[in-house]
Amino acid sequence: MRHTALLALLTPLCLGAAPATPTAPPASAPASQPRPAPPPILDDAALEALIREAQAEPRLGKRVNLISRRFLHTPYAVSPLGEGPGSPPDEDPRFSVHAFDCTTFVETVVALALARDLAQARRILDAIRYQGGVVSFATRKHFPMAQWVPQNIEAGFFVDITRRVGGPTTRVAYKLLDLEVWERRRNKEILPELKSDQLPQGTAALPFIPIEEVVAHLGEIPDGTVITVVRENYKSVPIRVSHQGLLVRRGERLFMRHALQKGYNRVIDVPFERYVERIGKYGKWPVVGFNLLQPQTPPDLERIAGGASR
Repeated sequence: MRHTALLALLTPLCLGAAPATPTAPPASAPASQPRPAPPPILDDAALEALIREAQAEPRLGKRVNLISRRFLHTPYAVSPLGEGPGSPPDEDPRFSVHAFDCTTFVETVVALALARDLAQARRILDAIRYQGGVVSFATRKHFPMAQWVPQNIEAGFFVDITRRVGGPTTRVAYKLLDLEVWERRRNKEILPELKSDQLPQGTAALPFIPIEEVVAHLGEIPDGTVITVVRENYKSVPIRVSHQGLLVRRGERLFMRHALQKGYNRVIDVPFERYVERIGKYGKWPVVGFNLLQPQTPPDLERIAGGASR
């Protein structure tokens, strides 16, 4: 779990937003309700069966919904995935469904939804998590705005639908990254294992729908959309993305399904409009809006996955 220093910098990464009143119970989990028991851990045979069940659904977004639903109430863990035993500095497993943080939840679900078997899912997960599919700590897509989002769009795993959904309300978030920005945080918090030339530099850009506009567009958001939370630009902080999750439909209503640490420590569903209301009250590092990515099948998935997939 070598991400702990980075996550200290990214706080509240995967935390969602603190309630407006710290002593108040979370809006989607009243104190009177017992905490749900975690689901049974899926072994390899159960994961193979889940993939086969999902493959009967031709729509990728629906498969994302179906698979992610099976992981509701799975425990939260900080950076549960690494490069595997014998691969320092992060020897956590490359694949696991025992626990998730916000991004590994999204990555794992999308990989399972694209695969036709578990072996393929593992290879797809590597392609989503690593630059060029080359597995190493240095090539991991550590930074969502500068690496994870643009590189996975380029690889064909997602199409950015933010402008399609948000229309003229869409804006663009920018973040200038240079060595000065990194060095301000490096000694205390930035991954010491990464050399200066391994940190992203340049101007990162990410379209977003403003938080005050997004509820008006709920009906246009497809099932299984990946949502990325964009925050205010602080010059002393080299990131603007703090959280990721999935937007899924239960009947006609849109829910935020995500691995959340603060107050929950598990994967939960919360009505999206309620999530927007709650996170909009967070004043320490304000949320400005949301980027939306629709999962899709890369044109070269057969090469990535080592066999035909959908």
